[in-house]
Amino acid sequence: MKPSTDHPLLPPLAGNYHFRLGIPSYVLPADILPNVKAFAPYVDDIELVLFESADKSNLPLPETVECLVNLANTHDLSYTVHFPIDRKLGSEFFAERTAMQESVLSIMRLMRPLKPFAWILHLEGLTVPAGSSQIELWQKRIAGLLPAIIDETGDPARVCVENLFYPFEWCVDLLESFGLGTCIDVGHLLLTGANVRSHLKRFLPRARVVHLHGMRGGKDHQALDLIPAEDMKQIMVDLADFKGVLTLELFNLDDISS
Repeated sequence: MKPSTDHPLLPPLAGNYHFRLGIPSYVLPADILPNVKAFAPYVDDIELVLFESADKSNLPLPETVECLVNLANTHDLSYTVHFPIDRKLGSEFFAERTAMQESVLSIMRLMRPLKPFAWILHLEGLTVPAGSSQIELWQKRIAGLLPAIIDETGDPARVCVENLFYPFEWCVDLLESFGLGTCIDVGHLLLTGANVRSHLKRFLPRARVVHLHGMRGGKDHQALDLIPAEDMKQIMVDLADFKGVLTLELFNLDDISS
């Protein structure tokens, strides 16, 4: 972490850690660039949360990407890029799958000057419950689209699959077959009642990014102080030697400063 994170909006994290501390690009009620300008001196990484649909898109213009590069060089800042989730890479519909793949590839080309620390990818298109034949078909659909994505980034470990609300075991064959990285979302684990320690022990060695946020009333991306103190203490112990990015995935000032 940077020697000084004395920002009035950032919570202090006690301890000697090796990770890069990050926040999302939407903490202030403003676009990506104003958020990066405000926090670049104080954090190590900013998660660029992107969306793209027929009605709305926040994909930056090339000149904005250039500004982001300059800010990164000035402040020793890295970026993680979170791909849009408007479409599902594992959809049963061929047109939706290929549209998602093309969206991912076009974003990679646009954001390449940033040299992202990680690309965060959701593997969606299947929900609980699902039988073994459905899972195998879903895996096969995604496997057909991954090679082009990996070729674009050049390093499969930087394509980090995030755990969502289905058993992450469904993704293991894809992780191992293609050498993909992981993004461990602790908030999602808490929300689904998963064993956080077990998940960290198994998947932290291949993780480049960890997302941290609390939950309340069945909703995630809530303030960190909603994570029970003993659980939070153990999570930080488990992350003591983690050298990737720890993103406080919170989207408003009140939560991120609590």
